[in-house]
Amino acid sequence: MAKRVAVIDIGSNSARMVIYEKTSRFAFHILHEAKSRVRISQNAYQNGGNLQEVPMQRAYDALEDFLCIIASFKARKTLCVATSALRDAPNKGEFLQRVKSGLGLAIKVIDGEREAYLGAIACANLLPQQQNALSIDIGGGSTEFSLIHNKDILSKISLNLGTVRLKELFFDFNNIDGAKKLVDAELEKLDGLDAARLIGIGGTFRAISYAIQTNSNHPLEKLHAYTPNYKEFELFLEKILDADEDGLKKLGIKHSRFDVIKPGALILLRVLKRFKIKELITSGVGVREGAFLADLLRSSKDKFPANYNPSVRYLLDAHIDDLSHANLLAKVTKELFDLTCETLKIEKKYRYELGLAAKLCMSGSTIHFY
Repeated sequence: MAKRVAVIDIGSNSARMVIYEKTSRFAFHILHEAKSRVRISQNAYQNGGNLQEVPMQRAYDALEDFLCIIASFKARKTLCVATSALRDAPNKGEFLQRVKSGLGLAIKVIDGEREAYLGAIACANLLPQQQNALSIDIGGGSTEFSLIHNKDILSKISLNLGTVRLKELFFDFNNIDGAKKLVDAELEKLDGLDAARLIGIGGTFRAISYAIQTNSNHPLEKLHAYTPNYKEFELFLEKILDADEDGLKKLGIKHSRFDVIKPGALILLRVLKRFKIKELITSGVGVREGAFLADLLRSSKDKFPANYNPSVRYLLDAHIDDLSHANLLAKVTKELFDLTCETLKIEKKYRYELGLAAKLCMSGSTIHFY
């Protein structure tokens, strides 16, 4: 695999690009991220799913900009995937050919199950290990679900539900009851799935989690692995559905999401009512991270090796000159812990974190407070 890899994800709402750099076999970090709100599916669902000229040109221009950035970072490999908006479009071939001939970029249009799988392997590998968790990725044209148990992906389902789809077919005509009926009918395809935890992927879930964080003065400005309170989250969804534009602003929803946040909130609320969810987890990773990991981990069944922590390994690669000294320090620290934990009444579950802290402590000489 190339040392620097770029991944482009073309969704119904946004096109996103990220450039990764490998520091060792399985360790990596992000060099650069970019996002463009191209809304390639704009007015498509009202026109038989056909992509319209202006949104296609917006997407083309964004991809051209992304490729210039990728070239400046000298990335040797570019992976480009497209999801619901393109796979549903009867005229997708026109756009794919325009991009291929004009920019030299090959776009891989993935089906719904593959989209669900890529999001799920990102969560399974880059979030704390979960048992019996259901991931949900609400996009503009479709919503993907995967059942995750530890690092195994047990089920992958894609439904024709999305924020832009519901907006253009129902919300633009104030037909909320029609939207509810469609959502509930599609969710019947999830019969047989059961999960205690819901992992939220994608812009809708992150936007709502961010607003809740902001309103509650949460001490960390990080959404990845953030666990909003279930009741607070459910009540917030109901407030979104009842709010006008001023209300959405007061709730902390960004203006760019005003037109699609209500369809997304409706989907989430119907999902929460259908499943006996006890815990919510916000994921900062999704399809593009999954596409990168599927390439990086293709020789290890899309999983990191047992007991391997890519974040720790990256810090070791980037900030520790003498790895043997770091390993020795961790070994001695854990031996001291074993000798003293009972006397000092320290729970044994802290042994792992202490070992990591000892292994990484010398990185403080080069990692500054920024």
